[in-house]
Amino acid sequence: MQQTRRLDKFLRKVAQDYPAAAKVAKVVLGNMFGLAVRRGALATNPIRETGRLRNPRREVVALDSEQLEDVRTAIRKWQQPTPGKSGPKPTGDLAHIVDLMLATGARIGEVLALRWADVDLATAHPTVTICGTIIFVKGKGFFRQEWTKSDAGFRTIVLPRFAVAVVMDRKLTAVDNPLDAIFASRVGTWLSPHNVRRQWRQARADTGLEWVTPHTFRKTVATLLDKEADTKRAASQLGHRTEQVTKKHYIEKPAIAPDSSEILEQLGAGRASAVAKRDGPRQTA
Repeated sequence: MQQTRRLDKFLRKVAQDYPAAAKVAKVVLGNMFGLAVRRGALATNPIRETGRLRNPRREVVALDSEQLEDVRTAIRKWQQPTPGKSGPKPTGDLAHIVDLMLATGARIGEVLALRWADVDLATAHPTVTICGTIIFVKGKGFFRQEWTKSDAGFRTIVLPRFAVAVVMDRKLTAVDNPLDAIFASRVGTWLSPHNVRRQWRQARADTGLEWVTPHTFRKTVATLLDKEADTKRAASQLGHRTEQVTKKHYIEKPAIAPDSSEILEQLGAGRASAVAKRDGPRQTA
């Protein structure tokens, strides 16, 4: 019993910040104690009596126009050279990556996997095809996977005008690389999503934007499309197989109060007579 209480307390503590890790830990510990029971070291498996771990329901929060301007301001300030600061000078990659995430709703790995061959600027409505993502393989590093997270993730997106300007700006200053990558490192390799996330954490420091992550940009895209069009369009843009995932995890919705209009009607009692007294008798033609 004491073992179960300790394990339950440990798992719940981990789950507060890392719910997925807590579930993995529970599985591993359950297998470990199960082996101990089978070998006669323990009479029962204490993990079996621990409580169920539930994922906390996180509120979907998207960026409004003012917050989006704060994001771009923070990136501009971070990219400015700092006198006396050692190390390589920040490039303009972060600003362009964020702009393309906002223009497409693509995941950070999908944007970093874009090649010049995936972009078509020679049409009336320029497009980009999302057809790969950057992954990490132990012992090999980061490389481009030739398919997206799901079949629905393979999609062609019409670019808004500001994204076309970003792509053309990079095309004018691009240095050839063997990967044909739009975003290549200084040594011609694929950019690491981890490094881009680290750069954003540095840029947002002391700005009040600590809650904004690359996933927030996807939620911002989904929320806007759902508001101005519909959930189906938002799901297609993000590369989701079903609208349910988009609606539950990516679209910011205001809290809807229950219909209490009939109850609140009591507070309007006497209003008609008060208005009549205030306005006086109506004049007839």
